[in-house]
Amino acid sequence: MGEVSRLYAAQDQHAGTHLALRWKGRVRYIVPHGAAAQQACWKVFSPGKLGVPLRAMVFLPGLLGAVHCNENDKMALVREEIGQEAGLSCCRAGAPGPWPKETVLVLEKTTNNPLYLVKVGGHATVDSLLQNEATWLHNLRGQPSLSCHIPELVAHRSGNDFCFIAQRALSGSVDFSLREQHAEFLRKLQDFSVQTMRYEDSRLCRTLRSRVQNLSGLLTAAWSRRIEKAMLRIEQSLAGPPIPLVVAHNDFTGWNTRIERGVAKVFDWEYANDEQLPLFDPLHFALAPMALHGGPPARVIRTMDETIERCRQWFGQERCYQPATQALAYLINLCTQYLSVDCAWQNSHPTLVCHAHVIDSMCGS
Repeated sequence: MGEVSRLYAAQDQHAGTHLALRWKGRVRYIVPHGAAAQQACWKVFSPGKLGVPLRAMVFLPGLLGAVHCNENDKMALVREEIGQEAGLSCCRAGAPGPWPKETVLVLEKTTNNPLYLVKVGGHATVDSLLQNEATWLHNLRGQPSLSCHIPELVAHRSGNDFCFIAQRALSGSVDFSLREQHAEFLRKLQDFSVQTMRYEDSRLCRTLRSRVQNLSGLLTAAWSRRIEKAMLRIEQSLAGPPIPLVVAHNDFTGWNTRIERGVAKVFDWEYANDEQLPLFDPLHFALAPMALHGGPPARVIRTMDETIERCRQWFGQERCYQPATQALAYLINLCTQYLSVDCAWQNSHPTLVCHAHVIDSMCGS
């Protein structure tokens, strides 16, 4: 009867074990029929305001367009890797884009407690991201100072057509305010990974130069001028003597962390990299939600300055060197990443719209 996602196939009403819930023309969530499993899904995935219509679809599936479905053969391959503990599954579709992924929550058989989170894709770039995450989970979990902060890697399958990574689900609460618990984790991560080298020899510098070169001729005139001016300022400011560089998570946010008994637990390591600037992660934590919601540039800059001041207290002056340049490099690193994914976003994605104004303000445009 056709696929409703990479992992589930449509069925008639009596054969289906799950419901695929559509919103604005596409499947957003797939949940099992059981109420307890559905509650676990909503608790972990936190759909926000969208949860109201989604719950209505569960109760009135025929009327509101939900589709009955079952797990397909690809989900069977996932189950082969993650083992016999696995019970019911729930699925959240990723954001639309050129590299779609799905996140599957697998529940424990007898309790319906969250057991595993599995990220699944089918594209060479997604495969590369999941390989990167698997490597960092393995390496960081093996560090005594970091092991309590990092989820256990359960399974990993590589492949351009079908790839996935499974890790233990993390317990704890979500906190969208940057707190001492987050800073403690970042101190440990940076202490473990810090190295001193010239900026122009760093992986970060090579990445930014490569992205800018690949984007040549694809950007609007405004974005081309903006990036050229910012890159010149960054390279002039950071050139010269060696500086401390560290591992950065590169998507360090409240929704990618959990706090439990005063300990920050951190997942989604797809974009992690070494030889990055120390302020990247705390700035992203503070600024990413504001950018996604179209925060006013003046408020973003004020929050940036406040975050830098807190970082001086948490990490010391040595890692907060040239903070304005670190902040500008963070913005260019993030924006060139977005622009590299899909140049059609350059005038519409909220993060790019917001940060374009911030970059211009910082560069005096």
